[in-house]
Amino acid sequence: MPEDEILPNPKISFYLKNILMLIKLKRSNKKRIEKFVYNAPLLKEPLIPKSEGNFGPMEEGMIYVMFNSEGETLPQAIDSVFRFFWVDSPDLRISIIDSFLVSEKFKSERWGKSYPRGMLKNQTKERYHQQVFEEEAEMFIDGTWEEGYIFNFLDKKIGISAKLKYEPLNPKSVLVYYNGKLAVTPSLAQKFYDMFAFKVKGEIEVRGEVIKLEDARGIIEHGVGILSTLNIYDWRWLNLQFPNGAIHIFYHSLDLEEEVIIEGGEGALVLDGKWFHFQRGDFQVEEVEYSEDENIPSKVATEWRVTGGKDVIGKPLLDLKVTTTAKISWSGVHEKENLKITNYVLEAEGTWRSKKIKGKGTMENLMHRTIE
Repeated sequence: MPEDEILPNPKISFYLKNILMLIKLKRSNKKRIEKFVYNAPLLKEPLIPKSEGNFGPMEEGMIYVMFNSEGETLPQAIDSVFRFFWVDSPDLRISIIDSFLVSEKFKSERWGKSYPRGMLKNQTKERYHQQVFEEEAEMFIDGTWEEGYIFNFLDKKIGISAKLKYEPLNPKSVLVYYNGKLAVTPSLAQKFYDMFAFKVKGEIEVRGEVIKLEDARGIIEHGVGILSTLNIYDWRWLNLQFPNGAIHIFYHSLDLEEEVIIEGGEGALVLDGKWFHFQRGDFQVEEVEYSEDENIPSKVATEWRVTGGKDVIGKPLLDLKVTTTAKISWSGVHEKENLKITNYVLEAEGTWRSKKIKGKGTMENLMHRTIE
């Protein structure tokens, strides 16, 4: 999160336009949230977002490109990850940019900034079309899931720019969280989805070094709704890319009043053209090893065991050893003083339905706890 935190300053119109939704937030409690999270069914086929545009008082987007610094094309060769993230809420008079590059080769850097106003220049109801032109960075995205996306950016703080084309690796590689229903907590009401397997081609320039991309990988996350303050206690947003597909898992827990912790999350994979859905309780991301970190007052995880699904005798369908090859960490300032965030480049190796798989990817880990 940005170091220069700016708190929301709602316009009167925000309350007038969103009074019914604000009442739902006020009524949200442990019982209602658990019923919503625990009753979401498994899906045999993915949902596809019917509208990718902006239709709420808040919009957020997160776009990744995962590439090799020498232009190699195999997913196993990914060694660098760039992410551009934003939140835009004109009625709350706040917007945020948060950007980073984490790499095995290039110097990893990150920056974030809050703005006391809306930031996006063009909003649509059907297409995913947004533009940002700020002193620190410029961004342009346009397209739909069916036709693909153009993503151009210039990050002046990190020294990276690109003109890219995102094409779905598989038409099933979309995870619409909570089956497209509005997730409501005491401080958040949002619909969101992740398009987690793109083939990315184009040109990227990192600090004067130009790299041609023919088969890089990408992720697009998009959410709309209402955001006032966050009560998310921790999360792991894991994305792994393989020659034959991708695996995407999101785990999070909510910290309500009186130290009540509610766990949620969801995941999906597309491998060999087949889609598989994980609901809460169907997967585990177990921390195995830790190391000291110079940027935050805590050890951070550096190895995990990721399991998911079960066969007829209870053996995991998915069983992976995941290790870090590069990371960047920082402390946040939003809500809780001890918020800690780490982003990784990862290597994964293991089995899916007893078939060996090997790939690379990325994860964002946010936590409030301190690991001694």
